[in-house]
Amino acid sequence: MTTALSKLTIAAIIAGSTLISGTAEAATKQETKVTTQYKTLKAGMTIEQAAKILYGKDYKKQLTKKNGSTVLKQKPDTTSSTQGQKTTIYSFYDKKEVLPFDVTTLMFMTKKKSSVYRLTSKSLDLFRDSSTGARESKMKLVKGEKIKTGMTEKQLDGVLSGKGLGEWTGLDSIDMTSIQTKQEIDLGLAIKLESKTYVFPTATKQKKFVMLNYDTKKKTYVVSSQMSF
Repeated sequence: MTTALSKLTIAAIIAGSTLISGTAEAATKQETKVTTQYKTLKAGMTIEQAAKILYGKDYKKQLTKKNGSTVLKQKPDTTSSTQGQKTTIYSFYDKKEVLPFDVTTLMFMTKKKSSVYRLTSKSLDLFRDSSTGARESKMKLVKGEKIKTGMTEKQLDGVLSGKGLGEWTGLDSIDMTSIQTKQEIDLGLAIKLESKTYVFPTATKQKKFVMLNYDTKKKTYVVSSQMSF
């Protein structure tokens, strides 16, 4: 699961990168491909269903059985089991690249004492040959304006140049309802979260790394955290 803390850690890492400085550009074919895959992957999908999206018609060649569960042949980032509930996490990127330009991370979990893994979390991070290492938005923070925690997406748009927020650098989605009990969901304990991150240029050499979470009550994204670098 990608948390706000880990996103800010990524920001700190890319802030220290010594990559080639560049300006925001349109999405590449690869970025469009992985973004489409990300959006097609739905919460609750089994590993086999997710594999169809990731690998196409030859997806079955990427599957194997382990301890009674269908899993990917690819080595997972991590696996764990707690009180009969199993978790496995996979990352997908071009392993030929020293610094990959896109990383998709998927977390699958089972219900307690079940063998079927279901998608409960997904994230996509895009990187560029930019001064920060991230895919930066072409929208710039207007001189004299400030980004404040709690701002809605519309309010954030109001302190940026142009219309809209521009290009994002990361997407995250957590939805554990497929492995939660009906009782938990009925009690209002359903775990769901949608977030996205941006890197905005400013009038100075600083850049703003901003995370927004979807607020179900306000029905819009709201700034949840930010940092300058």
